[in-house]
Amino acid sequence: MQQALGGRSSWLSGALLLAVVVLLDLVAAEPKLVPHHATIVSRASSNYTFVIAGGGIAGLTLADRLTEDPSGEHCKIEHLVLTYLYLVTVLVIEAGPFDQGQDGILVPGAFAPYLYFWPNLVTAPQVGLDNRVFPAVCAQVVGGGSTINAMVYLRGTIVDYSQWEALGNPGWGWADLLPYFLKSENYTRPAASLAREANISWDETTRGHSGPVKYSYPNYFYPGSANWWNAAKSAGLPPIQDPNNGREKQGIFAMPSLLDAPSMTRSSARRNHFDRVAGSRPNYHILASNTVSKVLFRGKQAVGVNYLATGGGEVSSVYATKEIILAAGALHTPQILQLSGIGPKKLLKKFKITVISDLPGVGQNLQDQSTLTIPYTFTANLFPNSNSIVTNATYNAEQRALYDAQNPSAYSIISTISTNIASLSLQDTTTDYKKTTAKARAQDPARYLPKDIDRTVLEGYKAQRRMTLKQFEHAGAGIGNLHWGTANNALIYHLKPLSRGYVAINSTDPLAAPLIDFRSATDPTDIALYVALFRKNRQIFSQPSMQVLGPTEISPFGEQLQTDEQIANVMRQTINPSNSHQCCTAAMLPRKLGGVVSNDHKVYGVRGLRVADISFWPMEISAAPTATMYAAGEKLADSIKDEYCLDGHC
Repeated sequence: MQQALGGRSSWLSGALLLAVVVLLDLVAAEPKLVPHHATIVSRASSNYTFVIAGGGIAGLTLADRLTEDPSGEHCKIEHLVLTYLYLVTVLVIEAGPFDQGQDGILVPGAFAPYLYFWPNLVTAPQVGLDNRVFPAVCAQVVGGGSTINAMVYLRGTIVDYSQWEALGNPGWGWADLLPYFLKSENYTRPAASLAREANISWDETTRGHSGPVKYSYPNYFYPGSANWWNAAKSAGLPPIQDPNNGREKQGIFAMPSLLDAPSMTRSSARRNHFDRVAGSRPNYHILASNTVSKVLFRGKQAVGVNYLATGGGEVSSVYATKEIILAAGALHTPQILQLSGIGPKKLLKKFKITVISDLPGVGQNLQDQSTLTIPYTFTANLFPNSNSIVTNATYNAEQRALYDAQNPSAYSIISTISTNIASLSLQDTTTDYKKTTAKARAQDPARYLPKDIDRTVLEGYKAQRRMTLKQFEHAGAGIGNLHWGTANNALIYHLKPLSRGYVAINSTDPLAAPLIDFRSATDPTDIALYVALFRKNRQIFSQPSMQVLGPTEISPFGEQLQTDEQIANVMRQTINPSNSHQCCTAAMLPRKLGGVVSNDHKVYGVRGLRVADISFWPMEISAAPTATMYAAGEKLADSIKDEYCLDGHC
């Protein structure tokens, strides 16, 4: 027994021996009391060590790491005893169900993200986008966004994380995060021949190979992607060795994809942080299709949560002996906080909610990476292209058969996109970058925020804005992406918005949608950057290797749009404010800057409560969020283990 404890305090051995008899009696009386594996539960037990609200990337990464057993395999009795007397127990409560393994989820070429969209989420009218209203897309499923996203696996840059750190968050620079990127991931190299043909390259020193998160590259590419690659080079965008090494992001590269390489299926948080360990974690429970309605407090100490079925029903409670951890996403974590009495005092009093901690920043600072779609027709586009699976039944059947036989196939690529992309700094985008930045710097930061914004939130925004404008002048800081999927659309992604929105409860009903206002393009600098990116896209399409395909930009765009004003007017009618990369609504900032959590994710003004999901980000990065969220989950898990002396971390 002492050996099985792996050197833990000797007093435990007597307690464990004494508990064996009691535990055996309990097991004999109720065989289901102590399961021998991670458990999908229909109702939670009354107490856990940690309760996590949200089963996306952050929630499942934490649950996996916090339930690890450092002492290895035990005999059956020892395992049962340790489960109850030593190991932490974790409950994850997720609003959505487990996915059913549909092709639309697992098979990239059959991509059907709408299967698990959160229903009935819409934005307020977007005043910067001609008062249009949009769906606010986020996932409602175990695994969260990793179950339905486009599988892009990109880290931010050294510049991104250094500016997080400069905002008052020591320990969040690139050097601090890199070990956790490496710990989280399991990279599979593509075949050498594919790498040569598809322009795939990487820096082996910054790719992890032993973590749970599997990623690689599709085993197929469309011929037109080479035309676009050569055109981007002709337009002055260099190929880069590796977009994930932190140093070089500005140029063109092949996109790493969250693929389980042997099967070419999606690698989601459900599969790499739950299914992977489900046979060996009796202390790891998931309660799916239930929504956390509020955090319960004893004074300022978070002690539990209320929850109910996502479809409606009676409210139940579950308690945590150590911490409640919110991981419900940037739209729902602030909702839970506000319903729990943590947020702007004025808002809470409006709904007669007792104020536990007056934090004006809860729900503020909403950011996303908006998108613009530019339609084209082609007179001589190459076959096949990313539209061929939809329009050509013969090609579709051929590619599906190849995929099912585990041969190279277009079904290894998320449908409608290609395999390469460009990331641009403002310097890459326009020669007027200094003029654009100077004009933005001369503006009053308060001008484009709501008039009743709290002073601390405004100060935090001013600090972020200064950082962002420095990035606009930095050759290594990405502000946008350009992508052509090889068919009838080009895409522009705006990565570093200056506009800020908010999320606020609109009811005390926990199942009611919150008020969501991205306030996209309310700061005119965002439109100026879009216009610059649009012109760079035109430059790429004007190069000989694209012109041979006969592209024509069509309505609502077209060659008749020449002035910046003409282009901007159409953009306000066509920009989508969200790429489902919502973030930053419970920001990791000093409290005097409108912050909600400290640099170890603890919520200000209370005890026993942390925020683990993307809400904690202070600012967007120049990448999709998935890789950073896996690393952040690993980092937070170590921080919690250090604090509570878990898993040999004392």
